[in-house]
Amino acid sequence: MSIKKNWRGSRSGTPHLNKNLIPYAFVLPTVAVLLFVAAFPFFWNIWISLNDVRTTNIMRGYPFVGLKNYIELFKDPMFYHSLHVSLYFVLGSIIGQFMIGLLIALIFNKYERLARFFRPIFVIPWLLSALIIGYSWIWMYNYNFGLINTILRMMGLKPIKWLNDVKMAVWALVIANVWRGTPFTMLFLESSLKNIPKELYEAARVDGASSWQTFFYITLRLLRPALAINFILVTMWTFNLFDTILVMTQGGPADATMTTAMYMYNNAFKYGLFGYGAAITLVMLVINAALAVVYFRTIGRENIS
Repeated sequence: MSIKKNWRGSRSGTPHLNKNLIPYAFVLPTVAVLLFVAAFPFFWNIWISLNDVRTTNIMRGYPFVGLKNYIELFKDPMFYHSLHVSLYFVLGSIIGQFMIGLLIALIFNKYERLARFFRPIFVIPWLLSALIIGYSWIWMYNYNFGLINTILRMMGLKPIKWLNDVKMAVWALVIANVWRGTPFTMLFLESSLKNIPKELYEAARVDGASSWQTFFYITLRLLRPALAINFILVTMWTFNLFDTILVMTQGGPADATMTTAMYMYNNAFKYGLFGYGAAITLVMLVINAALAVVYFRTIGRENIS
């Protein structure tokens, strides 16, 4: 009686799947769904970027233009302006989230009782919708009766037109984004801090190391893999963020907050240039991938077990 490699004959004569392949059979539907919702849109986006797809011709056929959308994109001064704005927005958000998140993580890691009470409160901004956060900060930034300007007036300072000033608008977005994203960095780094053996700190204390030396040579050094992952995630999320910006400034005033993600949204969904918008998204994907490689080769190159 012959037996196939991956199939076995049952008593009734009906072949059934090898037990080693059963787990893959259960996973297969999930993989198929992921391929449909992720891989298909990705390749479809590539195809659209090579065509002149607009709202005016999407139903009656659109011409193939090859790399024309990419050529026009790299000649577009507004695209480079959006990259410049995104640079300030991303750098400000990363620095703010890292410094504040690491500080809170260190405090919570040292004072567990304090962390039990304040940790759920600090996580609330991360759980809120980006739209809710955007509208909330619009009210707080209001020039006449906003919370921030009210505090400034009470301190005898001049109120600021946060969202209407060309120089202040992008930093107002940075503050709002840092407020929302810091809880993630705090939780991520706090969990990593708990994995550092306490024996290392005790040995450093016996050797006479100062607090700063312990922080730089033990804490930060052992946090490098976690920092690399955190920086990659925060950078991608911030670079791709547009919903909060859409609510708060819509890229204004005078394109002062026109990030690359916002520029892509405007071209694809406001102006109906789907092919051009698809080209922007793929360039953003390449930028995200390049930044991830840089982070891993610099911050996370040391594999610490």
